[in-house]
Amino acid sequence: MIKLKADYVLTMDSKYSIIKNGEIIFDEKIIDIGINLQKTKKEVYLGKNSVIMPALINSHTHLEFSHNKTLLKYGDFIIWLDSVIENREELFINCKGECYKKAIQEMKESGVCAYGEISSTGDDLRYIKHSPLKVVYFNEIIGTNPAVVDMLYQDFLARFEESLKLQNEKFKVGVSIHSPYSVHPILMEKVINLAKINNLPIQTHFMESKAERSWLDKGEGEFKLFFEKNFKNAKPLISPIEFIEKFKNSHTTFIHCVHANDNEFQKIKEIGGYISHCPVSNRLLNVGLLDLEKIKNCGIEYNVATDGLSSNYSLNLFKEIRAALLMHTTLHPKYLAKDLLKAVTINAAKSLNLNNGSLEKGKDADIITFKLPNSIKETENLPLQIILHTNKVDKLYINGKEV
Repeated sequence: MIKLKADYVLTMDSKYSIIKNGEIIFDEKIIDIGINLQKTKKEVYLGKNSVIMPALINSHTHLEFSHNKTLLKYGDFIIWLDSVIENREELFINCKGECYKKAIQEMKESGVCAYGEISSTGDDLRYIKHSPLKVVYFNEIIGTNPAVVDMLYQDFLARFEESLKLQNEKFKVGVSIHSPYSVHPILMEKVINLAKINNLPIQTHFMESKAERSWLDKGEGEFKLFFEKNFKNAKPLISPIEFIEKFKNSHTTFIHCVHANDNEFQKIKEIGGYISHCPVSNRLLNVGLLDLEKIKNCGIEYNVATDGLSSNYSLNLFKEIRAALLMHTTLHPKYLAKDLLKAVTINAAKSLNLNNGSLEKGKDADIITFKLPNSIKETENLPLQIILHTNKVDKLYINGKEV
């Protein structure tokens, strides 16, 4: 049992409580939090201007693309997608043990205790199963050709069952439907039903680009040319609303949603869905900016994630929320900062179905500590100053053990 003391304890509980000169007692779980708590054998004061808060959660990553630095083309979604297809094999071949280790190390140094990993092949399982961080491993399905639906599903099922064998307190399994334009409805139903039966979280990319909007609404635009060139498929297979409705009674996070409309946001709200915002990825692919105020007013809890290094330069989650803070210029920085910290802690935990993300009794003791350069006179400014001045953490605890 350990007791940590800090000048500021940011709980991320429902009241967004900030405790000055606060303390937290924990072993694998959080035992108590407050001021002047009981004595313990091991007590540590973390020093002047110190902060304790929940460890961060990077809810959506593609680590299998972590070899990318300068291979892929940015500035346009379809141009980027073409470059992914062109370089995919080279990227996958060159991302092996050391590649994954560096990616995970970067997340760990920035205070990430858990991440959601999208796996399209299953080849990354050998590296990720030894991750020091918690993982929710999303087996992804992709494919629109009705002639090979059964073959694609059997391949998916083999990968899925292999990952199930590894489940433990730090490794959980989920499923991913790549997108409404890239998965046949029959495949969608099979995989979604599998997730519902096993009570597993789901992730799916949705309305990332104008090209996707035009394709799903009218069967026109850049995606029409893309599908004719690459897959000989010249018509959309499902409408956006029909797609969302397929996830009813599931635990689903919709990734991006930059070009979703009001009806689609309302439908996501109706089915209890979550939204994941990847601001740097959206900027590099030049697809636009998610309307955070709209989805907040809609009552949808959003999280923030880095996406993969196929469309980002970093997996540092503090850098990601700082970018979001600077991109959303119509929102007040002090209040946006508060929402962004929620987005990488408690909201992300809910979307991944994890028992962490806030410092409350009974939660997993997933905790980070770090120091700010100066003291904060008014604690309401603490979230903003944390985002502006933090890149790495001093200590990371996962299930009460320092990593």
